[in-house]
Amino acid sequence: MKLIECLVLGMVSLRRHPLRSGLTVLGIVIGVGGVVSMVSVGDGSRALVLSEIERTGGVNMIEIYRDDWDKQSGTLTRAAGRTIRSRRRRRNRAEHLETEDAFQILERAEGVVHVIAEDDQGGWSVNYKGISKSSRIVASTAGYDRSHNWYPVRGRFFTEEEVEKAAMVAVIGYKVYEEVFLGEDPIGKEMKATRATSWGPRYDVRLTVIGVMAEKGDAMDTQGWDDRFIIPLTTLQQRFKGRKDVERIRVEAENLDMVETVKEDVKRILGRIHKNSGEEYQYWTAQEELATAEKIGRTMKALMGGIAGIALFVAGIGIMNIMLVSVTERTKEIGLRKAIGAKRRDILMQFLVEASVLSVGGGVLGAICGIFMGKGAAALITHFVWPGSNWPSVISFGTMVIALVVSVVVGIFFGLYPANKAAKLTPVEALRSD
Repeated sequence: MKLIECLVLGMVSLRRHPLRSGLTVLGIVIGVGGVVSMVSVGDGSRALVLSEIERTGGVNMIEIYRDDWDKQSGTLTRAAGRTIRSRRRRRNRAEHLETEDAFQILERAEGVVHVIAEDDQGGWSVNYKGISKSSRIVASTAGYDRSHNWYPVRGRFFTEEEVEKAAMVAVIGYKVYEEVFLGEDPIGKEMKATRATSWGPRYDVRLTVIGVMAEKGDAMDTQGWDDRFIIPLTTLQQRFKGRKDVERIRVEAENLDMVETVKEDVKRILGRIHKNSGEEYQYWTAQEELATAEKIGRTMKALMGGIAGIALFVAGIGIMNIMLVSVTERTKEIGLRKAIGAKRRDILMQFLVEASVLSVGGGVLGAICGIFMGKGAAALITHFVWPGSNWPSVISFGTMVIALVVSVVVGIFFGLYPANKAAKLTPVEALRSD
Protein backbone atom coordinates (compact mmCIF):
# COMPACT_ATOMS: atom_id res chain seq x y z
CA MET A 1 0.00 0.00 0.00
CA LYS A 2 1.46 3.35 -1.04
CA LEU A 3 2.01 6.18 1.41
CA ILE A 4 -0.29 8.52 -0.52
CA GLU A 5 -3.13 6.00 -0.19
CA CYS A 6 -2.50 5.78 3.56
CA LEU A 7 -2.65 9.56 3.80
CA VAL A 8 -5.94 9.69 1.89
CA LEU A 9 -7.50 6.97 4.06
CA GLY A 10 -6.21 8.67 7.20
CA MET A 11 -7.65 12.05 6.23
CA VAL A 12 -11.02 10.48 5.31
CA SER A 13 -11.15 8.69 8.65
CA LEU A 14 -10.33 11.83 10.63
CA ARG A 15 -12.91 13.89 8.73
CA ARG A 16 -15.64 11.51 9.88
CA HIS A 17 -15.23 12.84 13.43
CA PRO A 18 -13.99 16.44 13.11
CA LEU A 19 -14.78 17.47 16.70
CA ARG A 20 -12.99 14.48 18.19
CA SER A 21 -10.01 14.97 15.90
CA GLY A 22 -9.92 18.71 16.59
CA LEU A 23 -9.87 18.23 20.36
CA THR A 24 -7.05 15.70 20.01
CA VAL A 25 -5.05 18.10 17.82
CA LEU A 26 -5.61 20.87 20.37
CA GLY A 27 -3.38 19.12 22.90
CA ILE A 28 -0.52 19.02 20.37
CA VAL A 29 -1.11 22.66 19.47
CA ILE A 30 -0.87 23.70 23.13
CA GLY A 31 2.27 21.63 23.75
CA VAL A 32 4.18 22.71 20.65
CA GLY A 33 2.98 26.31 20.97
CA GLY A 34 4.16 26.34 24.57
CA VAL A 35 7.62 25.08 23.61
CA VAL A 36 8.06 27.60 20.77
CA SER A 37 6.73 30.55 22.78
CA MET A 38 8.76 29.88 25.92
CA VAL A 39 11.97 29.37 23.97
CA SER A 40 11.34 32.67 22.16
CA VAL A 41 10.75 34.47 25.47
CA GLY A 42 13.77 32.83 27.09
CA ASP A 43 16.03 33.76 24.17
CA GLY A 44 14.59 37.26 24.43
CA SER A 45 16.36 37.76 27.77
CA ARG A 46 19.77 37.48 26.11
CA ALA A 47 18.70 39.66 23.18
CA LEU A 48 17.39 42.28 25.63
CA VAL A 49 20.63 42.41 27.62
CA LEU A 50 22.71 42.46 24.43
CA SER A 51 20.73 45.36 22.95
CA GLU A 52 20.95 47.25 26.25
CA ILE A 53 24.72 46.75 26.39
CA GLU A 54 25.06 47.99 22.81
CA ARG A 55 22.91 50.99 23.71
CA THR A 56 25.17 51.93 26.61
CA GLY A 57 28.61 51.23 25.20
CA GLY A 58 29.04 47.84 23.56
CA VAL A 59 30.10 44.31 24.42
CA ASN A 60 33.83 45.17 24.31
CA MET A 61 33.61 47.43 27.37
CA ILE A 62 35.18 46.82 30.77
CA GLU A 63 34.10 49.11 33.61
CA ILE A 64 36.37 49.42 36.65
CA TYR A 65 35.26 50.95 39.94
CA ARG A 66 35.98 50.83 43.65
CA ASP A 67 33.46 50.29 46.44
CA ASP A 68 34.18 51.83 49.83
CA TRP A 69 32.59 48.84 51.53
CA ASP A 70 33.68 45.79 49.65
CA LYS A 71 33.64 42.10 50.38
CA GLN A 72 36.55 41.71 47.96
CA SER A 73 39.14 43.34 50.22
CA GLY A 74 42.17 41.12 49.65
CA THR A 75 41.88 38.21 47.23
CA LEU A 76 38.48 37.32 45.93
CA THR A 77 38.22 33.80 47.33
CA ARG A 78 39.62 34.57 50.77
CA ALA A 79 37.49 37.71 51.21
CA ALA A 80 34.37 35.96 49.97
CA GLY A 81 34.97 33.16 52.43
CA ARG A 82 35.44 35.61 55.29
CA THR A 83 32.27 37.43 54.29
CA ILE A 84 30.22 34.25 54.25
CA ARG A 85 31.50 33.28 57.66
CA SER A 86 31.19 36.69 59.29
CA ARG A 87 28.15 37.90 57.28
CA ARG A 88 29.54 41.42 57.15
CA ARG A 89 31.54 43.46 54.71
CA ARG A 90 35.03 44.77 55.22
CA ARG A 91 36.17 48.27 54.43
CA ASN A 92 38.06 48.52 51.17
CA ARG A 93 41.52 49.88 52.00
CA ALA A 94 42.63 50.16 48.38
CA GLU A 95 43.59 53.54 46.97
CA HIS A 96 41.03 55.42 44.89
CA LEU A 97 41.21 55.26 41.12
CA GLU A 98 42.67 58.39 39.50
CA THR A 99 42.67 60.00 36.07
CA GLU A 100 46.29 58.99 35.50
CA ASP A 101 45.27 55.32 35.84
CA ALA A 102 43.21 55.63 32.66
CA PHE A 103 46.18 57.06 30.73
CA GLN A 104 48.46 54.29 32.04
CA ILE A 105 45.98 51.60 30.98
CA LEU A 106 45.70 53.06 27.49
CA GLU A 107 49.48 53.24 27.17
CA ARG A 108 50.50 49.93 28.72
CA ALA A 109 47.66 47.43 28.25
CA GLU A 110 47.58 45.36 25.07
CA GLY A 111 44.39 45.16 23.03
CA VAL A 112 42.96 48.46 24.35
CA VAL A 113 41.62 50.96 21.83
CA HIS A 114 39.93 53.55 24.06
CA VAL A 115 39.85 54.54 27.74
CA ILE A 116 38.00 57.23 29.69
CA ALA A 117 37.83 58.22 33.34
CA GLU A 118 34.60 59.62 34.73
CA ASP A 119 32.92 60.88 37.87
CA ASP A 120 29.45 62.09 38.83
CA GLN A 121 27.58 63.94 41.56
CA GLY A 122 23.94 64.23 42.47
CA GLY A 123 22.09 67.15 44.02
CA TRP A 124 22.61 69.60 41.16
CA SER A 125 20.10 71.79 39.36
CA VAL A 126 20.37 73.79 36.14
CA ASN A 127 18.75 77.15 35.43
CA TYR A 128 18.22 79.21 32.30
CA LYS A 129 16.12 82.40 32.24
CA GLY A 130 14.46 81.48 35.52
CA ILE A 131 13.52 77.92 34.52
CA SER A 132 15.14 75.30 36.76
CA LYS A 133 15.42 71.53 36.69
CA SER A 134 16.98 68.98 39.04
CA SER A 135 19.93 67.32 37.41
CA ARG A 136 23.04 65.25 37.88
CA ILE A 137 26.52 66.28 36.85
CA VAL A 138 28.75 63.81 35.01
CA ALA A 139 32.42 64.64 34.42
CA SER A 140 34.61 62.79 31.98
CA THR A 141 37.71 62.85 29.86
CA ALA A 142 37.24 63.29 26.10
CA GLY A 143 35.55 60.33 24.41
CA TYR A 144 32.65 59.84 26.82
CA ASP A 145 30.27 59.89 23.85
CA ARG A 146 32.06 56.99 22.17
CA SER A 147 32.43 55.00 25.39
CA HIS A 148 28.69 55.19 26.12
CA ASN A 149 27.50 55.05 22.51
CA TRP A 150 25.71 58.33 23.15
CA TYR A 151 26.35 61.20 20.74
CA PRO A 152 25.19 64.82 20.41
CA VAL A 153 22.28 65.61 18.09
CA ARG A 154 23.06 69.32 18.32
CA GLY A 155 26.45 70.98 18.62
CA ARG A 156 29.43 68.82 19.64
CA PHE A 157 31.15 67.08 22.52
CA PHE A 158 34.09 68.67 24.34
CA THR A 159 37.63 68.01 23.11
CA GLU A 160 40.87 66.90 24.78
CA GLU A 161 42.09 70.52 24.71
CA GLU A 162 39.01 71.65 26.64
CA VAL A 163 39.62 68.89 29.19
CA GLU A 164 43.24 70.00 29.63
CA LYS A 165 42.14 73.62 30.16
CA ALA A 166 39.31 72.67 32.55
CA ALA A 167 36.95 74.63 30.30
CA MET A 168 33.61 75.80 31.69
CA VAL A 169 31.57 74.04 29.00
CA ALA A 170 28.75 71.51 29.20
CA VAL A 171 26.87 69.06 27.03
CA ILE A 172 23.28 68.68 28.21
CA GLY A 173 20.83 65.78 28.15
CA TYR A 174 17.76 65.94 25.97
CA LYS A 175 15.30 66.56 28.83
CA VAL A 176 17.41 69.48 30.04
CA TYR A 177 17.19 70.90 26.52
CA GLU A 178 13.41 70.40 26.33
CA GLU A 179 12.42 71.43 29.87
CA VAL A 180 14.92 74.21 30.59
CA PHE A 181 15.60 75.73 27.19
CA LEU A 182 12.05 75.01 25.96
CA GLY A 183 13.18 74.26 22.44
CA GLU A 184 15.38 77.36 22.11
CA ASP A 185 18.73 76.61 20.49
CA PRO A 186 21.05 76.26 23.51
CA ILE A 187 24.37 76.14 21.64
CA GLY A 188 26.57 78.97 22.86
CA LYS A 189 24.12 79.94 25.62
CA GLU A 190 25.13 80.18 29.27
CA MET A 191 23.27 78.21 31.90
CA LYS A 192 23.67 78.30 35.64
CA ALA A 193 24.45 75.08 37.52
CA THR A 194 23.87 74.99 41.27
CA ARG A 195 24.59 72.43 43.94
CA ALA A 196 23.19 73.13 47.37
CA THR A 197 22.95 70.12 49.67
CA SER A 198 22.96 69.61 53.42
CA TRP A 199 26.02 67.37 53.18
CA GLY A 200 28.35 69.56 51.11
CA PRO A 201 29.32 73.09 50.10
CA ARG A 202 27.20 75.21 47.76
CA TYR A 203 28.37 75.77 44.20
CA ASP A 204 27.08 78.27 41.65
CA VAL A 205 28.78 78.12 38.26
CA ARG A 206 28.01 79.29 34.77
CA LEU A 207 28.60 76.86 31.95
CA THR A 208 28.50 77.42 28.21
CA VAL A 209 26.40 74.82 26.43
CA ILE A 210 28.22 73.33 23.45
CA GLY A 211 26.02 70.32 22.66
CA VAL A 212 22.78 68.42 23.24
CA MET A 213 22.94 64.65 23.62
CA ALA A 214 20.56 62.33 21.75
CA GLU A 215 17.44 61.25 23.65
CA LYS A 216 18.03 57.92 25.39
CA GLY A 217 14.72 57.38 27.16
CA ASP A 218 14.02 56.45 30.76
CA ALA A 219 14.11 52.68 30.33
CA MET A 220 16.44 50.23 32.06
CA ASP A 221 20.15 51.21 32.12
CA THR A 222 19.64 54.64 30.56
CA GLN A 223 17.17 55.84 33.19
CA GLY A 224 18.02 59.42 34.13
CA TRP A 225 20.56 59.94 31.34
CA ASP A 226 18.46 62.61 29.64
CA ASP A 227 18.33 64.63 32.89
CA ARG A 228 22.09 64.99 33.29
CA PHE A 229 24.72 67.37 31.97
CA ILE A 230 28.32 66.47 31.18
CA ILE A 231 31.42 68.58 31.79
CA PRO A 232 35.21 68.00 31.46
CA LEU A 233 36.59 65.88 34.32
CA THR A 234 39.28 68.43 35.11
CA THR A 235 36.62 71.11 35.59
CA LEU A 236 34.98 69.04 38.33
CA GLN A 237 38.29 68.10 39.93
CA GLN A 238 39.92 71.54 39.95
CA ARG A 239 36.92 73.80 40.59
CA PHE A 240 34.74 71.65 42.87
CA LYS A 241 36.40 68.55 44.35
CA GLY A 242 40.04 69.59 44.65
CA ARG A 243 41.08 65.93 44.16
CA LYS A 244 42.05 63.76 41.21
CA ASP A 245 40.18 60.59 42.18
CA VAL A 246 37.49 59.26 39.85
CA GLU A 247 34.45 57.03 40.28
CA ARG A 248 35.14 54.68 37.39
CA ILE A 249 37.25 53.93 34.35
CA ARG A 250 35.80 52.51 31.14
CA VAL A 251 38.11 50.49 28.91
CA GLU A 252 37.26 49.42 25.36
CA ALA A 253 38.94 46.26 24.09
CA GLU A 254 39.68 45.60 20.42
CA ASN A 255 37.06 42.84 20.27
CA LEU A 256 35.00 40.55 22.47
CA ASP A 257 37.65 37.80 22.45
CA MET A 258 40.19 40.21 23.96
CA VAL A 259 38.01 41.31 26.89
CA GLU A 260 39.24 38.75 29.44
CA THR A 261 42.87 39.26 28.39
CA VAL A 262 42.55 43.04 28.73
CA LYS A 263 40.80 42.64 32.08
CA GLU A 264 43.69 40.62 33.51
CA ASP A 265 46.20 43.08 32.06
CA VAL A 266 44.35 46.00 33.67
CA LYS A 267 44.38 44.21 37.03
CA ARG A 268 48.13 43.82 36.77
CA ILE A 269 48.66 47.49 35.82
CA LEU A 270 46.43 48.82 38.61
CA GLY A 271 48.10 46.47 41.08
CA ARG A 272 51.51 47.92 40.22
CA ILE A 273 50.30 51.53 40.34
CA HIS A 274 48.46 51.20 43.67
CA LYS A 275 50.68 48.50 45.18
CA ASN A 276 48.00 45.88 45.68
CA SER A 277 46.76 42.76 43.90
CA GLY A 278 44.36 44.59 41.60
CA GLU A 279 41.51 42.43 42.94
CA GLU A 280 40.42 45.24 45.25
CA TYR A 281 38.61 46.88 42.34
CA GLN A 282 35.47 45.65 40.63
CA TYR A 283 35.54 44.74 36.94
CA TRP A 284 32.25 44.69 35.07
CA THR A 285 32.14 43.09 31.64
CA ALA A 286 29.33 42.44 29.18
CA GLN A 287 30.12 38.73 29.25
CA GLU A 288 29.02 38.54 32.87
CA GLU A 289 25.72 40.21 32.02
CA LEU A 290 25.19 37.91 29.03
CA ALA A 291 26.00 34.84 31.13
CA THR A 292 23.42 35.91 33.71
CA ALA A 293 20.84 36.54 31.00
CA GLU A 294 21.51 33.14 29.45
CA LYS A 295 21.13 31.48 32.84
CA ILE A 296 17.77 33.20 33.37
CA GLY A 297 16.73 32.23 29.84
CA ARG A 298 17.70 28.59 30.38
CA THR A 299 15.79 28.49 33.66
CA MET A 300 12.67 29.94 32.03
CA LYS A 301 12.93 27.53 29.09
CA ALA A 302 13.46 24.53 31.39
CA LEU A 303 10.48 25.36 33.61
CA MET A 304 8.06 26.24 30.85
CA GLY A 305 9.44 23.54 28.56
CA GLY A 306 8.62 21.00 31.27
CA ILE A 307 5.04 22.25 31.37
CA ALA A 308 4.86 22.10 27.57
CA GLY A 309 6.28 18.57 27.71
CA ILE A 310 3.50 17.51 30.05
CA ALA A 311 1.00 19.01 27.60
CA LEU A 312 2.55 16.98 24.77
CA PHE A 313 2.41 13.83 26.88
CA VAL A 314 -1.27 14.39 27.61
CA ALA A 315 -1.84 15.08 23.91
CA GLY A 316 -0.09 11.80 23.09
CA ILE A 317 -2.46 9.94 25.40
CA GLY A 318 -5.31 11.66 23.56
CA ILE A 319 -3.93 10.41 20.23
CA MET A 320 -3.67 6.88 21.61
CA ASN A 321 -7.24 7.09 22.88
CA ILE A 322 -8.71 8.29 19.59
CA MET A 323 -6.76 5.66 17.66
CA LEU A 324 -7.98 2.88 19.94
CA VAL A 325 -11.55 4.09 19.42
CA SER A 326 -10.89 4.25 15.68
CA VAL A 327 -9.57 0.66 15.66
CA THR A 328 -12.65 -0.54 17.56
CA GLU A 329 -15.05 1.26 15.20
CA ARG A 330 -13.30 -0.01 12.07
CA THR A 331 -12.59 -3.60 13.02
CA LYS A 332 -14.77 -5.05 10.25
CA GLU A 333 -13.13 -2.70 7.74
CA ILE A 334 -9.74 -4.05 8.85
CA GLY A 335 -10.99 -7.65 8.47
CA LEU A 336 -12.37 -6.94 5.00
CA ARG A 337 -9.12 -5.34 3.85
CA LYS A 338 -7.09 -8.26 5.17
CA ALA A 339 -9.47 -10.71 3.49
CA ILE A 340 -8.82 -9.16 0.08
CA GLY A 341 -5.05 -9.17 0.50
CA ALA A 342 -3.93 -6.32 2.78
CA LYS A 343 -0.81 -7.25 4.71
CA ARG A 344 0.00 -6.56 8.36
CA ARG A 345 2.38 -3.73 7.45
CA ASP A 346 -0.37 -2.07 5.34
CA ILE A 347 -2.74 -1.90 8.32
CA LEU A 348 0.10 -0.79 10.62
CA MET A 349 1.12 1.93 8.18
CA GLN A 350 -2.47 3.15 7.74
CA PHE A 351 -3.05 3.77 11.45
CA LEU A 352 0.43 5.18 12.06
CA VAL A 353 -0.14 7.65 9.23
CA GLU A 354 -3.46 8.67 10.80
CA ALA A 355 -1.71 9.30 14.14
CA SER A 356 1.06 11.20 12.36
CA VAL A 357 -1.45 13.36 10.48
CA LEU A 358 -2.98 14.37 13.82
CA SER A 359 0.40 15.15 15.39
CA VAL A 360 1.88 16.91 12.34
CA GLY A 361 -1.25 19.03 11.88
CA GLY A 362 -1.16 19.97 15.55
CA GLY A 363 2.58 20.61 15.35
CA VAL A 364 2.27 23.00 12.41
CA LEU A 365 -0.62 24.88 14.04
CA GLY A 366 1.25 24.88 17.36
CA ALA A 367 4.41 26.33 15.80
CA ILE A 368 2.40 29.14 14.19
CA CYS A 369 0.48 29.80 17.39
CA GLY A 370 3.75 29.69 19.34
CA ILE A 371 5.00 32.75 17.45
CA PHE A 372 2.00 34.78 18.58
CA MET A 373 2.02 33.25 22.06
CA GLY A 374 5.67 34.27 22.43
CA LYS A 375 4.93 37.83 21.36
CA GLY A 376 1.98 37.94 23.75
CA ALA A 377 4.07 36.64 26.66
CA ALA A 378 6.79 39.21 25.90
CA ALA A 379 4.17 41.97 25.85
CA LEU A 380 2.80 40.82 29.23
CA ILE A 381 6.32 40.89 30.71
CA THR A 382 6.87 44.39 29.30
CA HIS A 383 3.64 45.78 30.72
CA PHE A 384 3.23 43.95 34.04
CA VAL A 385 6.50 42.32 35.13
CA TRP A 386 9.19 44.71 33.87
CA PRO A 387 7.55 47.93 32.64
CA GLY A 388 9.46 49.76 29.94
CA SER A 389 11.82 46.88 29.19
CA ASN A 390 10.42 46.18 25.70
CA TRP A 391 11.17 42.49 26.24
CA PRO A 392 11.73 40.95 22.78
CA SER A 393 10.37 37.67 21.48
CA VAL A 394 13.13 35.91 19.52
CA ILE A 395 11.65 33.43 17.06
CA SER A 396 13.92 30.42 16.60
CA PHE A 397 13.13 28.47 13.43
CA GLY A 398 15.43 25.73 14.68
CA THR A 399 13.22 25.35 17.74
CA MET A 400 10.13 25.26 15.54
CA VAL A 401 11.62 22.43 13.46
CA ILE A 402 12.59 20.51 16.61
CA ALA A 403 9.08 21.00 18.01
CA LEU A 404 7.58 19.66 14.78
CA VAL A 405 9.86 16.61 14.88
CA VAL A 406 8.91 16.01 18.53
CA SER A 407 5.22 16.21 17.63
CA VAL A 408 5.72 13.58 14.90
CA VAL A 409 7.59 11.34 17.36
CA VAL A 410 4.78 11.76 19.89
CA GLY A 411 2.21 10.79 17.24
CA ILE A 412 4.14 7.72 16.13
CA PHE A 413 5.00 6.62 19.69
CA PHE A 414 1.47 6.89 21.04
CA GLY A 415 -0.09 5.63 17.82
CA LEU A 416 2.11 2.54 17.65
CA TYR A 417 0.13 0.48 20.17
CA PRO A 418 -3.31 1.03 18.55
CA ALA A 419 -1.82 0.51 15.09
CA ASN A 420 -0.12 -2.72 16.17
CA LYS A 421 -3.34 -3.91 17.79
CA ALA A 422 -5.20 -3.35 14.52
CA ALA A 423 -2.47 -5.00 12.45
CA LYS A 424 -2.48 -8.18 14.56
CA LEU A 425 -6.20 -8.86 13.93
CA THR A 426 -6.88 -11.83 11.67
CA PRO A 427 -9.57 -11.54 8.96
CA VAL A 428 -11.82 -14.06 10.76
CA GLU A 429 -11.53 -12.29 14.15
CA ALA A 430 -12.17 -8.89 12.60
CA LEU A 431 -15.19 -9.92 10.48
CA ARG A 432 -16.83 -11.81 13.38
CA SER A 433 -16.60 -8.81 15.77
CA ASP A 434 -19.74 -6.90 16.72
